[in-house]
Amino acid sequence: MNRNRNKKHTPVRMGSADPEVRTPSLGEPGALDERIDALGLADHVSELDEVGLTVVPQAKLGLPDGFFHSLRDKILEIAERRTGARLDLERGVVDAEFEDPTGAIGQFFVTHMIFEDPMFAEILVHPVKMALMEHMLGPHHRLSVSNAWIKWQTPATWDSPVTTAMHADQGQVPSPWNPAAPHVANMNWLLTDYTKEDGAFAYAPGSHLEARMPKGDEAVQREVPVEAPAGSLVMFQGGVWHGAFRKETPSLRVSMHGLHCRSYYIPQQDFRGHVPKAIIEASGNPAYLRKLLREDDLWMDSTVNNRFKVPSLKGAVS
Repeated sequence: MNRNRNKKHTPVRMGSADPEVRTPSLGEPGALDERIDALGLADHVSELDEVGLTVVPQAKLGLPDGFFHSLRDKILEIAERRTGARLDLERGVVDAEFEDPTGAIGQFFVTHMIFEDPMFAEILVHPVKMALMEHMLGPHHRLSVSNAWIKWQTPATWDSPVTTAMHADQGQVPSPWNPAAPHVANMNWLLTDYTKEDGAFAYAPGSHLEARMPKGDEAVQREVPVEAPAGSLVMFQGGVWHGAFRKETPSLRVSMHGLHCRSYYIPQQDFRGHVPKAIIEASGNPAYLRKLLREDDLWMDSTVNNRFKVPSLKGAVS
């Protein structure tokens, strides 16, 4: 990971201003601090507080190479089925061109991945991801998107050093924000190596402390690449300014993303009632996954006589 340490950042302990963190976690025993210590995540928590982003290495995740290869291959299989394109890890898009805007920029999302395979549920309930996400968002967070991202060599006609402009994921919320209580947070599972030349993720360390969206080119002046090997997990809070560099190499960059949000924030994708029960039950932590998918949500009733029952009259004949 390439970190900008030229600027000193005053850490803000996420959760310190958040009443939700005083509510017991669901689906995972032990207080959050105990889980963080047991998983060896104290340094990563400090990084999230200080710079807004952390990279968890594969060794700390305890997952074999084969898991990441299978996840990557499943993403490519689904993308090929949905688009009709042939995707090759080394050569990118083979013998085809996408229409604009996809073709013009050289990247696209593969959405609603949790509908497709239990692997996409497994990464949501991984203990490391759960602990870090709870640190940022409290125990009652929800899944907002389940997207893969596929990127290939940026076309020469794309006149920009970046393919994703610098932004913050919680930009829909009026500022100033509270850096100690972000509205959203994200996870990126890296399924190919990330280098700047290969179109890596870019971010401005400590930018979450500005508590607003970037102005002009200030984010570009502070951006650094997140360079890490395949098998790493990148996690960052919603106030961090981030984007992505253009890709100079012909191979594919593949990653799996999962924006999460607090319970009051409207998710971008509607999962409730749509994820197969078999995927939920096979996840290894169905109680937590149901919470993520809003299966336990008390709000957004679509029927009468559901949560709030129609009152019955005493002595009434049914």
